[in-house]
Parts: sequence; C-alpha cells; structure tokens
Amino acid sequence: WWQLGAVTNPPQAAINNGVIVALASGSTWRVTGTSYLTALSLDATSAVAGPHGGKATMTVDGKATAITPGASYSGAIVITPA
Repeated sequence: WWQLGAVTNPPQAAINNGVIVALASGSTWRVTGTSYLTALSLDATSAVAGPHGGKATMTVDGKATAITPGASYSGAIVITPA
C-alpha cells in the first residue's frame, strides 16, 4: 500500500466530477490556496475570505465576480486568496 497510498493530487479544474460548496449558519470558508468549484452557494450570514481574514477573489467562467452573501454561482469557478 505504501506505493499506492503515497499520492499527491494538485488542485486543478473539475473535469468529470463537480465540486459543490454550500455555506450556511454564519460559516466562513478561509481559502488558503487556489480552489476549483462547479457550484458555490452562500446563505445571507456566510462568507468566503482569504487567510487571516483577508480577501478572496472569484471568477465564474473566466469572468471576475463578486462573492456576495445570499447568492449562488455555478460554472467553472476559481477562488483564490487575494
């Protein structure tokens, strides 16, 4: 198992299986590296932030998009700490 278990998977865009993130109940996702999603939803009390409370930026299908509490997004989503 040692050779099969020692696998490194670098983050990359979703191809076959989507990555869906749903934030609720005042939760905050602190993004520490580039993240690739296919859907993101936030309730009105949740947030996405960079490490140590900094900002995070998002593109949806290549277009810069604001991360707004209470909104949902789908497509090729890339979130990075600013």
